Amino acid sequence: MNRNPVIPFILILLMGVGLVFFLSAHGANKAEEGKEEGGAKTEQKFDAATFAKDNCTSCHGQNLEGAMGPKLAGNKKSADEMKKIIREGKGAMPAHDESKIADKDLDTLVKYLKDGAK
Repeated sequence: MNRNPVIPFILILLMGVGLVFFLSAHGANKAEEGKEEGGAKTEQKFDAATFAKDNCTSCHGQNLEGAMGPKLAGNKKSADEMKKIIREGKGAMPAHDESKIADKDLDTLVKYLKDGAK
């Protein structure tokens, strides 16, 4: 008998392509199930200390006591003035729009900074 050596390669190729399609369809169904089960978005609670640590301490010092940037902990600026500076930036400080911090969380952050970031 004379066997064709290409047939095993074709079978392996077809099984591989079929497996890729099957796993893709299976994953897509799992993603749809996750959307349906999730229903409402689970909202994470804003943590001012974490936000300040991640975004402020590199310029304003570990305890927000001032470093390259001015002192934040217990400063004398009004809350509205601080919110404006956070939103619009000032000098070398970059602006933080709503994609970075939501309006409702901005009040929490300013209160945290004004209270001395304890």
